[in-house]
Amino acid sequence: MKDIAHPDIARRLENACDGNPDVPPLNFGRLKWFVDQLEKHGVTVAAETVRKWFAGETMPRRAPAQALARILKVDEGWLLTGTSPDLSEMARKTHNVVAGGAVNVIAGFIQMAGGHPSFPEEGDVVAKANNVNLYAIIRGAHYRLHVTSIVGERGGYFLIPHDTKQGTVTLGVIPQADFQVTIYELDWPTIEKVGTRKPNGYEVRLADTTAFKSVTSFAERL
Repeated sequence: MKDIAHPDIARRLENACDGNPDVPPLNFGRLKWFVDQLEKHGVTVAAETVRKWFAGETMPRRAPAQALARILKVDEGWLLTGTSPDLSEMARKTHNVVAGGAVNVIAGFIQMAGGHPSFPEEGDVVAKANNVNLYAIIRGAHYRLHVTSIVGERGGYFLIPHDTKQGTVTLGVIPQADFQVTIYELDWPTIEKVGTRKPNGYEVRLADTTAFKSVTSFAERL
């Protein structure tokens, strides 16, 4: 078995390809396409080298990483380290605190409606790979949830990570006055329709949330 030394970079490369209409699907000339595109950016590599990057076996050096970022229209820092350029360090810390509170609120609502929430344990590879911050059983159905809160100024926006696309239900939480919240189920077809593609996911503005299903109860399945 090959040693997967850089699984996070491999996952970010796949995420950057998702939703990018220029990138061919897997097994339909993707490796050759990248070889050709890299050549246009002054970087000559073999298809096997590209394969190893996408498999997480090796990590692209500086020049190929810069070219890949330009080809995929993502931030180089995010591609290599996972650091988002969209939020300052202070804003990121604030968002993480608020998001953690939103997860607890959703867990409480689910429990009060008769469901069974649980938090991912440390080392949960499924939760890490799919950005799951809450599991839930609602009327017998099992859910992997990613709960996110509204952030930013100018009306605010949601940041939805690419890795929630496969099998994870994303819930957007907007705090309101008098201890109330508005909850939306942020489905991917609508995210890609109304959102703006960013290096590490999609940005959905507050003004566009009316396109999504409003969640008013966890007494029934999502």
